[in-house]
Amino acid sequence: MKSTNRRGAVAWLFASSALALSLSLGAGGCGTSASDICDLYCACEGCSEKERDQCLAEGESAVDDADSQGCSSEYADYLACVESESECRNGQEFRWDGCDIEEKALALCGGGDACTQAATKLCNECNFSCTEPDPAQCNGQFECKSKCMTAATCEEIATQPPDSAYSLCLQKC
Repeated sequence: MKSTNRRGAVAWLFASSALALSLSLGAGGCGTSASDICDLYCACEGCSEKERDQCLAEGESAVDDADSQGCSSEYADYLACVESESECRNGQEFRWDGCDIEEKALALCGGGDACTQAATKLCNECNFSCTEPDPAQCNGQFECKSKCMTAATCEEIATQPPDSAYSLCLQKC
């Protein structure tokens, strides 16, 4: 399996945990850290040193944003939940569930749901069309695809390469 395929879950965690912002993992202090999550991911799916470094960089790049938005506590709660709920499915797929309450609290702290964050990214960061999503419709497949967009680069969204983490994320929706 290609590394871009395997990294989907962790990339989604670091980007979607930033539902409302591009939050980062809490570095330092007590609680769950980027290193903890990356260790769980790598133990399950395996990863090269380069992939682990990238995992850490993605996680740690989010802490400054969390701190600047005043969402460090909500993010720490979410990561603690992810750590306790994570499992290695079929001995090769890192997944977690049961953290909806913490994820929603994080989104509210950051200013919106996954759909609003995707729309903001498309408009402000990627310079694509600007439309305001209906929060009542941010569920199911629409919410899933929005989370994929939040985790992707603007180039991935525009070109949708078939082996990218973004394309693989969309396929799971």
